[in-house]
Amino acid sequence: MPQFHQRKLPDFSTLLCGRTPPNGVGFESEKLWVWYNNTDKDWWSVGETPHMHTVADECFIVLRGTLVVEVSGERFEVGEREFCCFPAGTYHAIVDIRPPVEMFAIKSPSVKDKVYQESQTKDCA
Repeated sequence: MPQFHQRKLPDFSTLLCGRTPPNGVGFESEKLWVWYNNTDKDWWSVGETPHMHTVADECFIVLRGTLVVEVSGERFEVGEREFCCFPAGTYHAIVDIRPPVEMFAIKSPSVKDKVYQESQTKDCA
């Protein structure tokens, strides 16, 4: 029988819910994935390759700071007390953060379904 799980949010970034939480803070779940970011440092200086999830929907909830996300080549700022959602099949990427950042990333179902977008650039020879 599943057990109720309650904890205070930590002062550090960690997996709160998912298949293999790394510490005693997180809750093990096969269905839901929740990542908590809480940092004053720029943890995304390079950005990420656009990707999509084939099955899962993903949502970012920003409590403080700002994320810059890219969707279909267009950039959007997601600021404090805002959220954004990416339905399955939508290519997206975090391209910048403006710390301090406190946010949640939520994905459901919790499956390994990430597919990276192929580069759109062509070699000119």
